[in-house]
Amino acid sequence: MKKIYPDDKLASEIAALRGQIAKFDRKWSRSMQTRWLLSLSFLKGVVSAMGALAAVVIITPLIIWSLQKVSWPPLIQRVVSQIILQIGQANRQLPQGVGGQ
Repeated sequence: MKKIYPDDKLASEIAALRGQIAKFDRKWSRSMQTRWLLSLSFLKGVVSAMGALAAVVIITPLIIWSLQKVSWPPLIQRVVSQIILQIGQANRQLPQGVGGQ
């Protein structure tokens, strides 16, 4: 059995201390990396939300403005007249007594 002298004990304690410091350093760096990633994720979310808000604020008025510029009555009149035409053709194709005739 090897006799432990004070210098050997000191050396083993220093080695153990270095091991603990290295272990703590790994945990600390992982913790700091997690905080950094969380911070980046938070900022990314904030920027995305601001971008979406800006898009809504800019695009919605543009859509409303462009819809105001379209003359709707002729478009609606065409669509409604085609619907009426198709309903009339469908009623003519129905047998007698169906569809209120």
